[in-house]
This record gives sequence, C-alpha cells and structure tokens, in this order.
Amino acid sequence: MGIHGEGCNCGQSQVTKNSCSVEKARVFGMASTETTFPKTIKVPVTLAETAVVVCVEADVHLEKPALEIIRVLKSVILEQCELVPTFSPHSANLFVTGFIRKNIEYTTIDQVTGTAVCGDVRHTTALVPFDFCTELTFPAAGPTLQLAPDFESHGEYLNKSGHAAKINVGLFGNRKVYNERPYCELLFTEFTELDIGLENKRCKDTTKTFSTVREKIVLRIGLKVLQDQQVPIPTTPPPKPTFPPPCKSICPPKKKW
Repeated sequence: MGIHGEGCNCGQSQVTKNSCSVEKARVFGMASTETTFPKTIKVPVTLAETAVVVCVEADVHLEKPALEIIRVLKSVILEQCELVPTFSPHSANLFVTGFIRKNIEYTTIDQVTGTAVCGDVRHTTALVPFDFCTELTFPAAGPTLQLAPDFESHGEYLNKSGHAAKINVGLFGNRKVYNERPYCELLFTEFTELDIGLENKRCKDTTKTFSTVREKIVLRIGLKVLQDQQVPIPTTPPPKPTFPPPCKSICPPKKKW
C-alpha cells in the first residue's frame, strides 16, 4: 500500500511541475530608440470611385391584404465593404454586403359598398439583402492601395558533428506591419423597380386584393473607397530678400561750386 501511495504522490507532483507557466524571465536593459520626424500628414486618400448595378428580386408579405400601394420609400444601408488585394499589385476586389430598406404604404379594405371602398392605410418596412463583388484596377500613376507585407524567417544551427542541424536550437525572426484598413463611403443610390401583387383575392366584381408583393429592383450604387495614408506636406521656398537700390540711383548729383 505504501508503494502505491508514493507512486500516486509522484504523479501529482509531476503534473504540477509540467503545468503551463513562465519562469526565469529577465530584462537586459533597453536599447537605443530610433526616432524619425517625417514631414507628412495623415489624411484619408481616395483610391477609387465606382458605380455598380445590382439586380434584386424578393417577395414581401404584407400583414393585411392590400387594395393598392400608395408610396414606396427606399434607402441603402451597407453592412460590409471590404477591399481584398488580388495577385496583381494594381488591382483588388471589392466585396459589398448590405440591404435595401423599403417602406411600403398601402391601403386595405374594411368595407365595400356599391359606390365606395373603405379601409385603413398601413405600412410594411422590409429589409431586402443584396451582395456583390467587383474588381478595381488602380492606375500606375496616382494613389494606390498601400499594404506592406509581414516578414518571417527561420534559421538552424549545425550540431557538433557538422552533419545535421540541432533539433533543440532554432533561430526565428518576424516583422509585423500594421496597415491602415481601407473603407467605403456611399456616394449615391438610384432605384428602378417593378412591384407585382400576388395571391390575388376578389372581394367584389371590380375589387381585388393581394397579400404578397414581388419586388424586382434594379439598384445603381455609387461607392468611394478610401484609405488613411501619409501624404507629404507641400513646402514653399522662402522668399528672396530684397535690398534697397544703390545710392547712385536715388541720390541727387553733387553740385560743383
């Protein structure tokens, strides 16, 4: 029994010894720092302006059967706009995701007589999603996307025999560059659409209602792609000093007596 107890205690101490921790951490002073003073200003730089046409189709179900649509208000809200570099240094793909916010105002039927139709005016606010990807090509002369790559290296040492590398010793290095993330802004939106009422029901001989609206939307959206960059500050040379004219040109001639 004593032997088994000793083995159990040994196992517990081994687990404690191999637990995750940091030991013998030392700091060997500070090295000299390198400071630069660039004559630049950090401002948003426009990389590109583009207009994309997107075709969207969706069915919007109304809360109550509608007699007719009075008005439709639309706006665009972007959820994601990301610029992803491609294999060419002067091109990138723009991934855009968002939705069209539509407010549909329509009339309903509560009472139908031989000469009139009575009802309420209701509204339905629908969120119609859309997404697309378009390619942007930057000119060689002009603002371009600035993304500095990271750097990683790995080196090995020879063992004493000189025939292989040391397994327990390695030389590693890396350099991380923190780039400015490109972003987008909305410039304009244009809509053309066709609304079709579905699930028609006849209330009277000349009166029909519908409960679903099929939306066929053509959206033209304008986007501006920007990135915060370091731009040189323009400097003007100092003005040249001016001196008074020589005395001969302004002093009167001396009189002879």
